[in-house]
Amino acid sequence: YGMLVCELSCRYPKSGGVYVFPRMAFEGEKGRFLAWLSCWGTIVTNIIAIAFAAIYVGTYLSVAFKWTEGYTISFALLSIIICLLFNIIKFKTAGKINNIMVCFLLMTILTYVISAFMSGSYNINNFTPFFTQGIDSIFGYKEIGFISSIPIAIIGYSSIMAMAFMVSDVKNPGKTVPQSMFISISAVITIYLLVITSTLGLITSSYLKDNEGMRFIPLFAACFTKMQDIPWLVAVVSLASVVALMTTMMVCVSLNARTIQATSEDKMLPSILGKSNKNGVPAYASILTCLIAMIIACFPKITLQIVNFGAIFNVFTIAITIIALIFSRNKNKDVKVAFKAPGGKILPLFVLIILILCNITSIISGGVSIFVFTSIIWGIGILFYFYQLNKNKKKNINDEKGE
Repeated sequence: YGMLVCELSCRYPKSGGVYVFPRMAFEGEKGRFLAWLSCWGTIVTNIIAIAFAAIYVGTYLSVAFKWTEGYTISFALLSIIICLLFNIIKFKTAGKINNIMVCFLLMTILTYVISAFMSGSYNINNFTPFFTQGIDSIFGYKEIGFISSIPIAIIGYSSIMAMAFMVSDVKNPGKTVPQSMFISISAVITIYLLVITSTLGLITSSYLKDNEGMRFIPLFAACFTKMQDIPWLVAVVSLASVVALMTTMMVCVSLNARTIQATSEDKMLPSILGKSNKNGVPAYASILTCLIAMIIACFPKITLQIVNFGAIFNVFTIAITIIALIFSRNKNKDVKVAFKAPGGKILPLFVLIILILCNITSIISGGVSIFVFTSIIWGIGILFYFYQLNKNKKKNINDEKGE
């Protein structure tokens, strides 16, 4: 998916990707409508990702440091405020801050991985069986452990795509975006594999399934249960996890703000949300994003429902983006682009199929309430679209009469 959006950013080098890509690929009212659906889904997904990350900033701090007990929500809200402040400064400055945080994160992850492998508690047999650990049955469907965790990973690592979605802020995007995308994807895969192999050698995925309090804080669980002889490691891992979550939140806020800005510039959202501050950042859009995320973060007990809710919107948005690429390729066969994803017609279809298969159990496990809430939010989005479209048409007619 990263390679596909990379190609789209080279075809349409304007920030606000999920709105811009279908808008420019399909054009006309069809393009506007699909762009709005994609944008609406992304706005919801990013806000959920920010709230989800913030909840676990508070959770990691509360389990690692006794003096923070009882302040989970307070720290969640504080983390969102900090990310907002970082996002309304210059894009370049925010990038430097993010780089410092990532460097600290890499050092702590390396410390954790080495400690895990050298702990004496590492057991390779924990990986057997691999695919069926955590297996369960939901409405007659078999939910395989590793598949059920993919929606969480998608929400957590969606910021990999940020460079392609904020292409207007990038110099020489035809070269920079593909390079940054390959570097970030390679780095994340490497780090993710190191963390997964070191953690699952200490605790099983079945343990995480049976202990819901540990499900979303596996590194802490590994330290707490198997590496108690290294007391300082719990604090280090918790701080590293907070940094990791904060970097994701920062990118998601920035990404969402630029998506909202692009939509506003197309007159589908209030014009104030498209305005930039003196640093060239869509500050009002950033504030709106963080305010909604703060409200959701006040309800940490519904974390799993939040993830399932976000998965539905995420699947829909990614599907529209992939279809936009397929359509754009067919419509502009002779247009040369700086980067073209390998695999031809097979890769987009492959990604689409895998996306649906990996999210279906999460969506089903959400129950009826998830579909009800999803239908309500989609209904609000569609009603708002037609309201805004009608409002714009009336304004255009009045402007023509005035002329």
